[in-house]
Order: sequence, then structure tokens, then C-alpha cells
Amino acid sequence: MAGEVVVSDRVCVGPCNRQARAVWQVFLGEREAHADAVDRWLASGGEGEPPPEPAVPVVEWRAGEPLHCGRCRATGRRALLVVDELAASLAARPGEVKAQSRWSRVKGTRPHGSLSGEADLVHTVTGEVLRLRREVARRLELADQPPAGRSGMARSRSVSWLVDKLDAALALDGLTVVSSVEDDERTVELGPVEWALAWENKLRRLVDDAPGHTLARCPGCGERHLEWAPRAGYYVCGGCGRHVSEAEALELVTEEASA
Repeated sequence: MAGEVVVSDRVCVGPCNRQARAVWQVFLGEREAHADAVDRWLASGGEGEPPPEPAVPVVEWRAGEPLHCGRCRATGRRALLVVDELAASLAARPGEVKAQSRWSRVKGTRPHGSLSGEADLVHTVTGEVLRLRREVARRLELADQPPAGRSGMARSRSVSWLVDKLDAALALDGLTVVSSVEDDERTVELGPVEWALAWENKLRRLVDDAPGHTLARCPGCGERHLEWAPRAGYYVCGGCGRHVSEAEALELVTEEASA
């Protein structure tokens, strides 16, 4: 992992530091519990040894450039493109019921059916893509006219627009997306990269397209211990902790097979 992780005062706010944040959060909880234990010890007279302090974990953080590291920017860019591809795949499935429009019913005829579950998801993710585009344009003070409606073309054009502006967008402090990706009834607020990854993972499950086991050797330690981390969007080596993208893993397998 040498040369990949940088200790910095300004850490990346993206998913690359998810594990480090989880470890640090556990430590903060242990420290709070220790403070309570010390209070109880003092209240009881302070006899004997005080409660032992929790060990401070050794945590290495990937630096932000300025807010997101290069890997998280690349992950976000890839995830956006994959989300558009998967949404298009779902929308093209036979038997999907399209959304009604004001032109879809003639007076006196039976109304068309409502959106199917999968088509409803496509409609939702398209709406969130368009909202993110409008927010980025507003924050960057860009003159932009998003496509009207929630068609596949509007989504694809907006994804291309976001990919083109992503470096600038990910440098915006506090940029988030209010999303229904986890639950239709309860929205969550996610950073742009985490949001794109969450939709990628959800849509991959629907089309049965999640990356599986890879035989690639870790470029860090040479072992075959790469496991896919869905919420991070890359493989993680179980031996040395190295992060390897899906494309990089495929290249490693191809290179080894052709050697």
C-alpha cells in the first residue's frame, strides 16, 4: 500500500476513506465509554487503578485534492457512466410499462398501466441525475439548460455533462444528493460519489451484473486476494489492503494470461 495512501491534514471525503472513518468512529465511541467509566470510578471514590484508556488506532487517510482524491474522482466518473448504461438496460427490457403522458389516453378509453417497479427506479434515478446537474450548474454559476422531461436521452446527456464537469463539481464543499436509492419512503443525503455508487450497486443487482471473483494478482503484494467492495466501487486486497479498480483487475488478468 506504500505510495497509495497519504497521511494529510485534509483527507479525502470520498469512499476511499470509508474503512478509516469506520475505525476512527469505533475509537471515538470507545473513548466516550472510557470517559463515562472514569466518571463512575471517581464517583465511587477513585480506589485502585483507573479504567484503562482505549488504544489509539493507527489510521492512514488518503488525502483530498482538494476534497476528493484522484481515485474517488475516477470512481465517481466510472459509476455515473455505468448507472446510465444500467438504467438504459433496464428501460429496454421487454414488458416494461412506460409512464403515462397527457397524450397517452383518449377520452373514453381505458387508462394505461402505471410504471412497473423497474421502470419506476429508472424514472427516479433519472430525476436525481437531472437535479444534481441543476445543482452543480447553480453552484458553479454556469449557464445551462438541462433537457426537458425524464427520458433516457435526457439522462444520458446529463450524465455526460456531469462527467465533463465532475472535477469542478467534486471540489464544491458540501455538495450532496438527496436520494431515494435506499428506500422509496425515506430519503438519504449522500455525497456525489457515494450516491453514484449506491445507484450502481442497486441497478447491478437488478440486471445481475455485479463484478464477481477475480483471479487477478494484487499489484502490491502479488497475492490473489482481491475482493469486490460494493460500496467503494473497487477490489480490496485481503493481504495488503491495496485498492484495485475493476478495469485494472481485468487488465492484470489479461496481461498474465498473455504472458
